[in-house]
Amino acid sequence: MRILSKNLKKGYIELIPENENDLWVLYNVIEPGDVVVGHTTRDVRIGESGKSKRIPLTLALKVTNLEFQPFTERLRIHGIVVEGPERYGIKGKHHTININLGDKLVIWKDKWYAHQLRKLESTSIPREKVVVVTLDYDEVCIAQISEQGVQVLLEESSRLPGKRDPEKFSITLKKYIEKIVKTLIDIIEKYGIKIVVAASPGGLAREIVSRLKSLKNLTIISDTVSIGGCSGLSEVLRRDSIKEAIRKLSIIRAHEYLELFRRLLVRNPELVAYGLEEVEYAVKSNAVEKLLVSSSYIRTYDDELRRRVNDLIDEAYRRRAEVIVVPENSDVCIEVNGLGGLVAILRFPLYKASGSV
Repeated sequence: MRILSKNLKKGYIELIPENENDLWVLYNVIEPGDVVVGHTTRDVRIGESGKSKRIPLTLALKVTNLEFQPFTERLRIHGIVVEGPERYGIKGKHHTININLGDKLVIWKDKWYAHQLRKLESTSIPREKVVVVTLDYDEVCIAQISEQGVQVLLEESSRLPGKRDPEKFSITLKKYIEKIVKTLIDIIEKYGIKIVVAASPGGLAREIVSRLKSLKNLTIISDTVSIGGCSGLSEVLRRDSIKEAIRKLSIIRAHEYLELFRRLLVRNPELVAYGLEEVEYAVKSNAVEKLLVSSSYIRTYDDELRRRVNDLIDEAYRRRAEVIVVPENSDVCIEVNGLGGLVAILRFPLYKASGSV
């Protein structure tokens, strides 16, 4: 993210998103009620003829909602036009601004929360792009992992023949491996991948690794899983060796913390909190060490709920908690939503009058 100028007293930041993750950050920072200024096009009537023509405009929208499909390069901002050329009579009309990579925009807020500013600043820190391939003799799955979540790029069966004909099996297996390697190389070059994780029940992962070793500036990790294909993907993400290599990605840490939360909920329930009321109490008590927040909670149309969640995140940061906003398309977010949208791991046990956290 390139920040061109900002004046927090006046309430605006002017910036340019430079990659997909920047768009994901903007999706989580821009809220209903904000005003966004950007370049766009719109059909307007020209002269007395009544004919319409699509022309370029700079408009200011009061945001009503946003659309962002993870792993794409476009953010759609819907809203009501509050500023624009008077001669076209579009003030008060609905409009959508499409924000692509390299587009300049200005965001105006009544209040900038500290965690929103922190999120914008964090985009200057490079994040590794990771691809995971899990395979066995039956199927293969290739997925990209980023701050936006997990995107499956390939899922298909091997179509290997039976082992009764060893020669045919060996030839087909070689083609199967070569096809996977070619697909991986194409993905590495297209997305600028820096880390590849290959995992399989047997030695297939080592075959993949040996064929990728000649590529420069690439970290390759090999591990074992009980099953290949996309069923083995979640197993890979739980492995300590993998987590250590790519734990800079917040989605990996979110998986790790949710797993810890589950264990504590059974063994030491006084060391966890979930749901808005419990987590607010825990944050105010300076007890929260790690906090997972559903991204849908910071974009809710309920103004009061959004304010409470933003205040809670700011307070958690001030009290040195680690906060992760979990992307909606992830398995973690589904579980966090089922627990009230917020999940916290505590530094020390907390008890309410009822005896629970």
